[in-house]
Amino acid sequence: MLVLFRGVACLAQLTNFSVNPEADAFVREADPTNNYGLAGSLSVAGVSATNGFGIPGGRADSLVRFQWNEVVNALDAALGNHDWFIACAALRLYEIGAPNNALFSRGIGTFEARWLTSGDGWEEGTGSPNAPTMDGVSFRDLASLVNPAHDVSLGIFTNNGVDGAFTITLPTAFAEHLRSGGSTTFHFTPASDSVGFTFLSRNNPRPSLGIGLDLTVVAGPRPHLASIERTNANEVVIHFNTRSNWTHVLQYRDVLATDAINSWSNLFNAPAQTFDSEANVVDVITNPRRFYRLSLSPP
Repeated sequence: MLVLFRGVACLAQLTNFSVNPEADAFVREADPTNNYGLAGSLSVAGVSATNGFGIPGGRADSLVRFQWNEVVNALDAALGNHDWFIACAALRLYEIGAPNNALFSRGIGTFEARWLTSGDGWEEGTGSPNAPTMDGVSFRDLASLVNPAHDVSLGIFTNNGVDGAFTITLPTAFAEHLRSGGSTTFHFTPASDSVGFTFLSRNNPRPSLGIGLDLTVVAGPRPHLASIERTNANEVVIHFNTRSNWTHVLQYRDVLATDAINSWSNLFNAPAQTFDSEANVVDVITNPRRFYRLSLSPP
């Protein structure tokens, strides 16, 4: 493998900031028309999870919506006319391991975080666990908000069952969606019967512990694979640009599949440098069809 670099002195402008949701609520299958939009916590519960009294509470899901128009406009003004990209995006939650309200279940298990691609049309409502209402989203509304054919899974996670911070790192491909503005709804749904995951909502009196989305934004274009050229019968050259102070890893796989056996393998690691650069990596052809991608790690 041959690698050639050409560098230009430059320091990327990087900004870290947090965005708070505009609405959140949990819904319960046992009370399909009730709204709990003003609750101080959100709930994801499986059908066998029990509350502090050992009583099953049934399935519970949560919805969280963010609005991006003002965020995108501010970044365009500060970093250039949409000349920026999101390097990292992570949901920041705070779990309550033993909630003292009987409406919230407890228990360690798995849950799924999903992006509802067409499920932004819901109202937070004014209900609470002790005084539910019918003026906002409820369990019966999930059928009209969820679209299994188009919604995107952001991963399966296991709660800790104790008080403390809980972070969900979002896929890079999804983070690019946020640049388009508009609204984004996250749907948290049980993936196991035992999960009883309770986390603080935006309406909790401890705002610093409420749900938020932490972003790392970088000025300029995202590093990408610029070209893949076959130079002879046995070699290809992969060309890509790099950003100063970032680590870039060129990866490959011979089969596009989601199973662990066919996971991505590292071909070349470009360590962090103090200047922007370009790289040409020569790969020997051992398979007539090979796929490449560039993995990035910001400073």
